[in-house]
Amino acid sequence: MQSHFFYHQKEGERRYNNMKNKNKKMLTLGITLLLTTMLLSVTVAQAQESTEKPIIVCTTSAVGSVVEAYLGDTADVLVLVQPGLCPADFDMKPGYVDAVSKATILFKQNIQGEFWLDNLLEAAGNENLTQVAIPGAYNTPQGAKNYINWVGGNLSQILDIDLDSQISEMLNEVDEVSSWMSNQAETLQASNVKVICMKWLQTFIESAGFTVVATFNPPETLSAGDITTLLQTAQTEGVALVADNLQIDVEFGGGIASEVGAEHLVLTNFPGAIPNTETLPKMLRYNAEQLFNSTVTWQSASTLQAEKEALANQVATLQQSVSNLEAETSELQNQVTLFQISTSLAVVVVAVLAVLLYARAKRK
Repeated sequence: MQSHFFYHQKEGERRYNNMKNKNKKMLTLGITLLLTTMLLSVTVAQAQESTEKPIIVCTTSAVGSVVEAYLGDTADVLVLVQPGLCPADFDMKPGYVDAVSKATILFKQNIQGEFWLDNLLEAAGNENLTQVAIPGAYNTPQGAKNYINWVGGNLSQILDIDLDSQISEMLNEVDEVSSWMSNQAETLQASNVKVICMKWLQTFIESAGFTVVATFNPPETLSAGDITTLLQTAQTEGVALVADNLQIDVEFGGGIASEVGAEHLVLTNFPGAIPNTETLPKMLRYNAEQLFNSTVTWQSASTLQAEKEALANQVATLQQSVSNLEAETSELQNQVTLFQISTSLAVVVVAVLAVLLYARAKRK
């Protein structure tokens, strides 16, 4: 009886210990599964975060085109102002506020036309946004190189990426365009070609080797006196080209050009506004081509006009010679007539004298 009691006691202890060990194993397994799940969640979240494209906002295509050239499809690049518009005409939309609120970097130019930017930033409320200002001219070879260097340098630092080879490649593209521009300017003697242009184009046109004799503000701000002065300058200076800014107005310069026999052309101040101008080097080449092609047209027209004027002078000279010859002929005819009259009178006089002499002789 006692032995049977001890048997049940030991059996109970054994079962208790087994259950206890089993519970420990289940608890350990549960903790392990929980930790594994948490680790996997963190890993997936980190992976998603690492593969998510950064959003980079650019006020204009002057900087946006450079960012896109560097990053391609590895980032979502939003250009706020469409390249065919003046930055001052920007219309803020809710989608832009959302994009800026999620953006990593904002590139701006600090130009007068970006007066709306502060309100956009305030509406977005992105405290983690890194703002980068890329000021200065960009529509000249040197200005474009500055933008390429500054944008590339900031992207490399902020995103921790190596863009050295791409920076070098883009700088080489600008150098090629610059060299071509210099050769064309020398061939066409661009320094002797006088230009009137919208004032925001002056820096580029002069960098291409041309001489700008006058500039004008947006046409809607000009007075009648301003326009009269431009016309007078165009006439007295012998202006060859009148250039409009695509983002401002494409017709105003045409009126001045038609009045003075100059060539009218339209240049773009932002990449992407016209096909094959998607990058700064391409925009520079396009604008330079418009200048050089218009110069060739003007020079050809001027040569033809000079030939017409020379021919007209020759015709006038010939007409004057014919007129002089006719006058001399008329004078000779008058002299012949006088001679004939004189001769006739002499004959009459001789006849009369002969009759008188005959009559006198007969009376004797």
